[in-house]
Amino acid sequence: MILFLRSSDIGIDSRLRRYCRALRIAGIDFAALFWDRAERSISDPLIPAIRFRSPLAYGSRFGVSLRLILLNLFAIYKGWRMRGHVSLIHAVDLDTAVAAWLLNWLTGIPYIYDVYDNYPESRGITGWKRKPFDWLERKVIARASKVILADEARVRQHRGLDQNRLMIVENVPDLAAMRFAAATRRAPDAPLRIGYLGTLEPRHRGLENVLATVESMPDAELWIGGDGALGEVVEAAAARCERIRLFGPMDHGRGLAMLASCDVVLGLYYADVPNHRFAAPNKYFEHLLLGRPMLTSQGTPPGDKVKLHDTGWAIADGPEALRRVIERIKADPEAVERKGAHAAALWQRDYASYFETAICGNYVAQVRQLTHARPEGQASDFQKWAMALHFG
Repeated sequence: MILFLRSSDIGIDSRLRRYCRALRIAGIDFAALFWDRAERSISDPLIPAIRFRSPLAYGSRFGVSLRLILLNLFAIYKGWRMRGHVSLIHAVDLDTAVAAWLLNWLTGIPYIYDVYDNYPESRGITGWKRKPFDWLERKVIARASKVILADEARVRQHRGLDQNRLMIVENVPDLAAMRFAAATRRAPDAPLRIGYLGTLEPRHRGLENVLATVESMPDAELWIGGDGALGEVVEAAAARCERIRLFGPMDHGRGLAMLASCDVVLGLYYADVPNHRFAAPNKYFEHLLLGRPMLTSQGTPPGDKVKLHDTGWAIADGPEALRRVIERIKADPEAVERKGAHAAALWQRDYASYFETAICGNYVAQVRQLTHARPEGQASDFQKWAMALHFG
């Protein structure tokens, strides 16, 4: 059995759900251990789940750190109890990879380290504070059987990567698994509808600027799906302005249905977070799948790509740039149609069969290889250490 370790709701993690769908197609058993932060997770009825229940108010950094330690202890405990059934661990981010690393030492079970985001850079941890995380990641990488990155550009973020153990799995949606309503053409005189699906980050993603800008522009709407630390601010803005709608947490299919009814997909990545220089977001591929142009940040990978392929707009950080681009988009509806058509064509050309080739093909093949790599009965490092102490 493959055991996934995740520090957030698996129901809204479309990447993890793609892995699980491919394993299900291949007839490989799996389960997912995850942190149910609000005890209201969406989860997924098709994924056998082990929940770590520990409610947490967003924004509590100390509380997050303490609960992450408890999550890893819980994962080690469950992994040890299940060691006779688990043949491979797939750990997402450093949040859970420490547990996989220690379980490998204790039991010999191999693990995959899947890096959604670089831990210190995505959280703005700098200077001496990031050194323990860099040390931990080097240890985790050195012991991992495979390391998965979301983009080739991220290789330079991680030291000690062995190319023979590296896999690139981009955040490309699985078209066959999506169920969303067909997008309808909106009236030319309707307010420009901008759609956002994801975590409601309080900083670094420009959402607070988008809220204020849309609220002040009668010819713009903002539809938001997701949950996070900015949730109360979004709720207050939606209560004041009928052109702002908050749908709350949404599974990927429902979220795509919401985005499909919008004119523009929003995904800003402000430069004050170093990790945004390597952004490889779901939103970039979702705008291609939906044939909707993307509004993103200049100087980031999605910004470079939308400019290269003419599938959206890349702007500077801040509210002034937002206001100017919304006014420009509203004044040029033909550009929305053209860029959306370019996005749909790029999806068909480069990504329509990605799930079958990269996930059902390469990922599943690597999983099969790793689950048969360790001979039955081979002692773990912990067992070898214990025997050395006993006989020493």
